[in-house]
Amino acid sequence: MSPVPVGSLCQYCKGINVETISQPGGHAHAHSLAVIQQSVQQGCALCGWFVTLTWSREINNEMREVEPPTSAGRQSTDRFHVRPVGPGYLGQSHICLTDETGEYQTTGLEVCRLGGDLAPDDCPIPVCRALSETASPETQETALSWLKQCEVEHDCNNLSIPGPNNTYVLPGRLVDLRSFTPTTPIIRLVETFALPGNITNTPGFYSTLSYCWGISPFYNTTSANLTSSLTQIPFNILPQTFKDAFLITTQLGTPFIWIDALCIIQNSLHDWEIESAKMPYIYSLSRFCIAADATAVAEGGCFNSHNHSPQHPRRKEAAPLIIPSILASTSQISRLYIYPRHHHSTNSQAPISDAPISTRGWCFQERFLSPRTLHYTSEQLYWECRQDFKSEDLINNTQGQPWGTMPGALAQLYDPTFRPEHVVRTWYKSIVAPYSRRSLMKETDRLPAIGGVARVYAHLLSQAEKRIRNAETQTWVEGWVERLKVKQYDLVENSTYIAGIWGHQIGHGLSWRRRKGTKKPVAGHGRKRTNTFSWVSVDGPVEHFYGYIEATRLVKWNVPLLNPLDPFGGVGECEITLEGNVIEGKLGYYHHGDANAGEWRVFVDIPPDGELDHGTVDIGSVDIDEETDELADVKASNGLVVRDVWILATSMRNTLDVYALVLVQTVEDDGKVRYQRLGLLWIKSPGRMPVAGRAPRHTYRGVTCRNTCPLCSSMVDSHGKEFHYKTLALLQMNRDEAFQQIVIV
Repeated sequence: MSPVPVGSLCQYCKGINVETISQPGGHAHAHSLAVIQQSVQQGCALCGWFVTLTWSREINNEMREVEPPTSAGRQSTDRFHVRPVGPGYLGQSHICLTDETGEYQTTGLEVCRLGGDLAPDDCPIPVCRALSETASPETQETALSWLKQCEVEHDCNNLSIPGPNNTYVLPGRLVDLRSFTPTTPIIRLVETFALPGNITNTPGFYSTLSYCWGISPFYNTTSANLTSSLTQIPFNILPQTFKDAFLITTQLGTPFIWIDALCIIQNSLHDWEIESAKMPYIYSLSRFCIAADATAVAEGGCFNSHNHSPQHPRRKEAAPLIIPSILASTSQISRLYIYPRHHHSTNSQAPISDAPISTRGWCFQERFLSPRTLHYTSEQLYWECRQDFKSEDLINNTQGQPWGTMPGALAQLYDPTFRPEHVVRTWYKSIVAPYSRRSLMKETDRLPAIGGVARVYAHLLSQAEKRIRNAETQTWVEGWVERLKVKQYDLVENSTYIAGIWGHQIGHGLSWRRRKGTKKPVAGHGRKRTNTFSWVSVDGPVEHFYGYIEATRLVKWNVPLLNPLDPFGGVGECEITLEGNVIEGKLGYYHHGDANAGEWRVFVDIPPDGELDHGTVDIGSVDIDEETDELADVKASNGLVVRDVWILATSMRNTLDVYALVLVQTVEDDGKVRYQRLGLLWIKSPGRMPVAGRAPRHTYRGVTCRNTCPLCSSMVDSHGKEFHYKTLALLQMNRDEAFQQIVIV
């Protein structure tokens, strides 16, 4: 968008520049609020932003009541000032309109200046660099300065995943760039065992590349061209993204790079199994990762192809106000760039999160595991490491704060106060939830593509367990209490990884559902759904629910690995044996008056108790994973047909708020009874349940209730009786005969 014309500024705003705003107290502005509002009516853009966009009604009214200064020596122009109040959340300073006391002020407008413009030495306005193409020397210098600063000031490489016996696990092959120059681009594959120890014993002697393959074929390593590639790889026929990555790597003083398409033999399953199992080590031990965010195909290249004006790149919806002025001290032109939106209206990482590779499943762990990443986006270059996040224009330098970046999230997991349950909770919330929204070309890659992150979490769980066991810094009593907790959770199960879920707090791992708003697919005819207990058994985004009290226990498990070298990769048909409360029930579907709206609900029988006869109680609605042909028939009947189901409590938020699996029985070829998951049931406490609803809530004395029986006759009675019935249903769950072991497949 075009900048706001300066001609629209009032006489008070035109004088704002880096000199006047740097004076004590800031730039002297109008003497009354009435004058400012008059400037707004006359079209002053900056006054309008101050008053209209950022001024709260309460502050506006308060400032109206403050009389202009009357003390001796005060001028009327001392009434209001424009002064900097930064830095803000994006690393910029803000300017705001204040009264003379500073007690009342508007919220800030973001402001910056260009690096080439002169300014006083103590100028509080941060510098913004005018963006160029990311292939430019300026961008190269910026990237190198960031890298060197991180290597000197941070310990980002110290969070690498240790290999067996604390050894470095290196990729089998690398692309050798030691003979590469832009004019003579000679490259070849090299096997790492052939490299001298003074190279391979040095962490970070290679870079990595994160990119989108696309659907068009391109040159990659096969068993047919492996031998020739060890001599020289044909540079000219490689995709542009590879060529750009070679240039970036050598410009940053790194002699090797790892690219999956070149360093793994693509038509060899055996080689893929070996090298893919090394993924977490390959990325975490690299010096940096190059993320080709600007394109969705390998041929697209890393660099953007256009220049940018010195405008805030994330302010496409709001044009800047550029105020040029002649400085009194030097007669030089200086410019201020002011943006009308508050910091909450933008996302500093949007060019990264909106990039094509941020939708790809494999790229998730590449970003998460890398100690440093250079993001070559369509707008500019970004940097993120374990401890910092920066942009090339310097606007959102977060001054040492990782700001929720993925590498920063891993650094936070090394917090020595983290217990195993903290680690597990972040797995489902911070890893599974965002990862499940990404797409894969092959669904069989869903576990392998996150296997590197799972390996990290296994290490973190192991470390958390050791800290609890040792309890070296605790008193005897504290250590005794911690060890009791460890015994309660059974540490043997903690690091067990079963198709995307952990043995520790197994109830939390089982308590998932499809994210609301995503369409539940209809199962194809004859398609067999496997590993139904895990979130990987369904397509699309999922979310987990955390209950503070575990209601089930993992007894045994059988996890056949598709890649014997990778315990965190793909699996075959698994079985888990759980121990907990299992009760029988009925699953039905009921419309809410509208033929297109309805819900699945579960009913259980309860024994007679006092004045209430035996009846069937509705205990909650079910989020179905996938609608099978049989469920489609049940759904079409609108409650006339029900499905026999079994309910296994997984975890509880409290004694009357339970998450549970809805299961169906299957008989396998061996004659044994096993169970498959249909969906997740949330048995809500009475405080969470609506007293009346359009769907049948229960039957009373054999008659279907439609909110007319004695249990639903009034708000007070309904709440009390509903509570009574639900208590009985939950007691049924805790009866001795309901506690058993079942196998879920």
